[in-house]
Amino acid sequence: MNYVALLAFTAFALGMVGLGVAGLTTGWIHPWERGRVLRPAAHGFSHIFSGCGFFCFCVFFLFESSGDVSPKLLVVLAVGAVLFLIGTVLRGVASFPDR
Repeated sequence: MNYVALLAFTAFALGMVGLGVAGLTTGWIHPWERGRVLRPAAHGFSHIFSGCGFFCFCVFFLFESSGDVSPKLLVVLAVGAVLFLIGTVLRGVASFPDR
């Protein structure tokens, strides 16, 4: 059951990256976010960074479930946290108006 949930979360993370790439190349934004997003490029990058960070979390928990946590996996977890944080900041930047 663990692996089924990790597979679903991994698919979600890769879908976020795909939406970010679509947003960068075409300028497409979700219909429910169109009123709030003022910078489409920052919005696309936020999806890419958040998706990559979430994917790193999924990789960590995939290998952590076997019980062997190496320092390399902790680096993957830290990189995932930083990428997710950058994506969150960029999401705020995307909705902040210019002056």
